Amino acid sequence: MSFFFSNFVRVCAEKRLHQSHQINETRQIIDMKTIIRRAIPMLIAALPWLHCGALTLPENAPVLVYNMPLTHIDFVIEYDEIVTEVGPFYQYSERYLGTKDVITKAEKQYVLTGVHAKMEASADASRSYVLEDKSGKLSLLTFTPYGTLAGYNVSEPKAGMQPMPKADCPKPKADNGSAPHLMPLLEEQLMASSRAKMAEGAAKQIYRVREMRLNLIGGEVDHAPADGEALRLMLQALDEREKELIALFVGTKSIKHHFYVVRYTPQAEGKNTDKVLIRFSKHFGIVAADDLSGEPLTLHLAATKHKLETPEKEAKLSPTLYYNIAGEAAMTVTYQDATLLSRQAAIAQWGVSVPLNSSMLDGHIQIVFDPLTGNIVSIEK
Repeated sequence: MSFFFSNFVRVCAEKRLHQSHQINETRQIIDMKTIIRRAIPMLIAALPWLHCGALTLPENAPVLVYNMPLTHIDFVIEYDEIVTEVGPFYQYSERYLGTKDVITKAEKQYVLTGVHAKMEASADASRSYVLEDKSGKLSLLTFTPYGTLAGYNVSEPKAGMQPMPKADCPKPKADNGSAPHLMPLLEEQLMASSRAKMAEGAAKQIYRVREMRLNLIGGEVDHAPADGEALRLMLQALDEREKELIALFVGTKSIKHHFYVVRYTPQAEGKNTDKVLIRFSKHFGIVAADDLSGEPLTLHLAATKHKLETPEKEAKLSPTLYYNIAGEAAMTVTYQDATLLSRQAAIAQWGVSVPLNSSMLDGHIQIVFDPLTGNIVSIEK
């Protein structure tokens, strides 16, 4: 009996010990979860400062935070959409109008007409600076809407970044006639028994319109126009009527002008760049950069090294403000071995930050900065 009782006591003790270990492990897991839960908000709160390096702002201190510009290049690509349609009487154009210059095939094609570049800027988050304003004179600084330097002691800084143009906005450029979906014929021509008879009736209308125009110009009409303006309107109406009828023979050609905007932001390393902006197809117009149905428009950016020399006397002074000296690049855009754009471009993120002497911030000097590059535009007293 004592043997069974001792075994029962031992089993209960082992079970209690096992439960105690489980409780301790559970408490450790809960404590670790609590530590992680409390640490995550602290890490998230610190993340906004990581991109600026070790940027810490003193509490309740009069400081100003500003950025260097970041250059963007908006490439405006212009092209025409050309649509040709065949006239229903094109086979009879030589017989009745004496011309073989007619459209014999309906098609749509796209023609690239030009490329333009527009420089824009925003704040470069990787190049932030802090100014401690103990004297109060830094209140004379003005900034662009996106947080870069615009000027010191100037009343009207330059305008900030302009909105990006709409990506694709077609507008009519020229229209040499509307498509003849409904033929502008009279009942007699429309009721003709064959297409040849209809073509003959349309040609007679053209002859009649021309005769009426000659009579108006020569004054050989029973009821002459009241004045010159009335004569002009009558001649204009006859011209439009003749164009509608002639289009039945020679066909129509319409042109619509389009533009497409591609934004490119150069990388901060200042390396030479060869990048396909978009591709262009004569059958489909603008296509994606990876669509091989079109030929590539390639951007070439070649960094231009500039030598920066700073006098020793200025280096000994204590600077309080940094401005930018932008890098230079030779920019070209090519298409099918043809150069569509070639120019020099100032790239802010390829430049260097240079200190400005604190003696110049005395409130008596006016300094204007370029909002696109961060360069100094002018210094005046």
